[in-house]
Amino acid sequence: MPHRSKRVFKAGDRIFNEGEKQDIAFIVEEGQVEIFTDFKGERRTLNILGAGALFGELALVDRQPRSASAEAKTDALLTVVTQQQVEERLADADPILRMVLFVVMRHFRSEVDRSRDGYGPYARATETRDDFNERKVAEAIEMIKLEAELRSAMRNDEFRLHYQPIHDLRSQKIAGLEALIRWKSPTRGDIMPAAFMPLAEATSLVVPIGNWVIDAGLKDYLHFREAAGDHLTLSFNLARRQMESAEFLPFLSETVSSRGIDPTSIKLEMLERNLFQSEMVSGWIQDCAARGFGILLDDFGTGYSSLQYLQEYQPAALKIDRSFVKGLGVKQESERICKAVIELAQALGIGVIAEGVETLQQARMLQNLGCHHAQGYFFSPPLSADAIRQRLSA
Repeated sequence: MPHRSKRVFKAGDRIFNEGEKQDIAFIVEEGQVEIFTDFKGERRTLNILGAGALFGELALVDRQPRSASAEAKTDALLTVVTQQQVEERLADADPILRMVLFVVMRHFRSEVDRSRDGYGPYARATETRDDFNERKVAEAIEMIKLEAELRSAMRNDEFRLHYQPIHDLRSQKIAGLEALIRWKSPTRGDIMPAAFMPLAEATSLVVPIGNWVIDAGLKDYLHFREAAGDHLTLSFNLARRQMESAEFLPFLSETVSSRGIDPTSIKLEMLERNLFQSEMVSGWIQDCAARGFGILLDDFGTGYSSLQYLQEYQPAALKIDRSFVKGLGVKQESERICKAVIELAQALGIGVIAEGVETLQQARMLQNLGCHHAQGYFFSPPLSADAIRQRLSA
């Protein structure tokens, strides 16, 4: 049976049989599922599962044959949980956490065997469980459901791009745009990236989603450039998995070239902490430079950068984190930090962009400190492509 993120079973349909080997588990979205086993020729019900329940996960984790059978008691809609989803999460998990997980799973496997005699986790399903564990399980199930919806969103074209202008504080004109993804879910409504991008970044989904962002953003950029001229830059936020993908930079280069765009107009934003999370960063940044793409070091000041790294990597610009900008005019420490970052960038011959500018006072203070570019709600919130074209043409 081919993999789908959701499956429908009619009442009486067998979902899986005891003794089978499968690499998927399920979450009940709608309806009821009966878990049962054959005990000396007698069908013995272990549990009736309703909406929100996860089942089949033991065989998925330890890859042993199914210890019980599952059948749709009513018409049921199920979300599929794949082996890949679990393996990706386990690969990023702490080794001790993985060890504990497998110990717990082995315990559960033995308990399932005992449940045939009326004991074990299925038989105890109605008992009160530890609130913390129950909450964490619920969160994990919610994330798996959200991932299934993300996969559907890709197929159903539910993503949109908004763009936040980057202003030149000297000319008061738009110098660049930062592409920001938005998700319009038919069931959840408008979803901001903070609610789903961490999940995408924790899985392989971030690569195809990132490719969509680049493809859609470059199409829009051609229209923006007609209104603003070739000086306009466009920046994309990158996740670590994109940087580690061997296909990413060739895809970006080919897409930029096929649209006749100067690669120096395209900026790639990476978090400062990613400088230290992968051994391949140095080579990757050199490859970017060779292809003409500038690096913007995002959330600068919140990580652990050193002068050595800044000299070695030579980013196109540092982005002052909004937490420091917010304190301008309120905390002297914030002004000192902003001043230090700006002077450091000037000494190294690289640019500076201040994020999260919300007031005229902040904009003026940044300009007086020597910062030439800024973005934030004082200038503009992220806007649709049509709104950006209108603003550029005004």
